[in-house]
Amino acid sequence: MKSVAETCTERVKKFEHDGVIRLNLSAPPVCSIIRQRAMEIHVRKMVKPNSDEDPVTLRTGAKYSLGHAIETAIGASYDQHSDFFSNVHFCHEESMPEMEKLVNMQKQDLHRNKRRKTNVPFETFASWMDRDVSTVEKAVRALSDEGFKAQSDVPPKRCKDMVEFDVLCSVSDILLSGRYLKFSRRVSQSPWKVEDHGEEKTSKVDSSVEDIIVPKLKEQFLAEHATFIPGGREDVDVRMLGTGRPFVVRISGARKVPSRATEEVVAKLEVEINRDGGELVKVVELARTDKRHLEWMRSVESQKRKTYACVIRLNRPPSTGDLEKLNALTEMKIIQKTPVRVFHRRSPGNREKVVHKVSAKLLKGHYIVAEIEAEAGTYIKELVHGDFGRTKPSFQSILECKADVTQLDVISIDVAKELSEEIRKD
Repeated sequence: MKSVAETCTERVKKFEHDGVIRLNLSAPPVCSIIRQRAMEIHVRKMVKPNSDEDPVTLRTGAKYSLGHAIETAIGASYDQHSDFFSNVHFCHEESMPEMEKLVNMQKQDLHRNKRRKTNVPFETFASWMDRDVSTVEKAVRALSDEGFKAQSDVPPKRCKDMVEFDVLCSVSDILLSGRYLKFSRRVSQSPWKVEDHGEEKTSKVDSSVEDIIVPKLKEQFLAEHATFIPGGREDVDVRMLGTGRPFVVRISGARKVPSRATEEVVAKLEVEINRDGGELVKVVELARTDKRHLEWMRSVESQKRKTYACVIRLNRPPSTGDLEKLNALTEMKIIQKTPVRVFHRRSPGNREKVVHKVSAKLLKGHYIVAEIEAEAGTYIKELVHGDFGRTKPSFQSILECKADVTQLDVISIDVAKELSEEIRKD
C-alpha cells in the first residue's frame, strides 16, 4: 500500500488542485474474491464461526486502508463531489486461469442478460469482470461450498507474482454556461476555414464566436479539449443582439482543478473574454453549471420563440397597403422545404412553422424594416423571398412583388433566460 500511495502522490503533483480529491479505488483483482472464498471454506473446516455475519471482504478492507494511506501521503482531504479524482486499478496476470474458471461458471448466467452479447471471447468476459467486481462477488457468494470446490482449489495455491497496479489521475468534465452577443456580420459561430487549391486552410471570416470564447477557457484550466455547444445558430451575416444566445462549453482533460472560489475565477474569465472579443463578441452571465443546463438547452430548442429585425428591399416602392398586409400576419402557419442554400448540410424535408407576429414600417425608397416573431427553426430569409416557391406563403407571394433581406438581426430569444436562472438557483 505504501508504493500505491507514493505513486498516487507523484501523479497528483502533476495537477494544480485545491487540496480536495475524490478517490476511486478499484477492488483488488477478481482472483482475490475467488481466493478469499476458498480460504473461508478451508477455515470453516477447522474453526466454527462465532456469528452468521458475512466477513469483511478484502475489497472493502483495501479501500479503507488505501484511502487513508493515499490521503495521508498527499496531504489532501477526501470529498466524493470533488472534480479531481484518482483511480487506482489492480491486476494480476498469474491469476488469469482462476479467472477463466469463474468465467466458465458464470457464462450461462451472463448470456441470459440481453444486454450482453453471446459468443464473447474469454478475454472480453475477463475484462468485464475485472471492472464489475460487485457482480462477480455476488456470483461467487451464490455458489455452494461443494460447487465452488469443484471448480477451484481449496485451500488456494500460493501465488508467485505480486499484484500490479496503475494510478490514473484526472479531472471530471467542467461545464460553463453563458450567453453570447455577436455584433459583426463578419464573424461566424464556429471556425470557418477552407482549403485554397490544396494549400493551407484559410479563414473565410474575421473570427468566430468559438475562437474568441474557447481558447481562454482551455488556457485557464490547462485543458486538452473544449467543446462549444450553442443553443441554436445564426448565419455568419446575422448579428446576435438583445440578451444573447445561450451556450455551454464542455472542458475535458483539464490539468488545473477549479478552486472553491469558482465564481471569482469565472467572473475574471468573462472580463478577459470580452476584452479579447472587442467589438465583435461579448459574453454575459458566464457561470459554472452542470449537465442539467445542457439537457434543458437541448430540450427547449424547438419550443423557443425568436424575434428578428430585418431590412427588406422590394423591387418597387412599398405602399401603405403592403405594410397593412404584413402587419395583419398573426399566428400564420407556413410550410418550408429545406432551403436551397443549406442543402449541403440539411436533409430534404417539409417543415411546418408558425409566424406569430409581424410589425413592419416604411424605411425609405424601396426599403421597409420589419420585426418578425417566429417559431424557433424558421428560415427568415426564405420567409421573405420565398426561396423559389419552396416557402409558402412568403412575404414575396403576399406582396406580389420581389422581396429580399439585406440585413438581419436576432434581437430576442424568449424563454431561455428565465429557465436558465431557475436551474442555476438549484
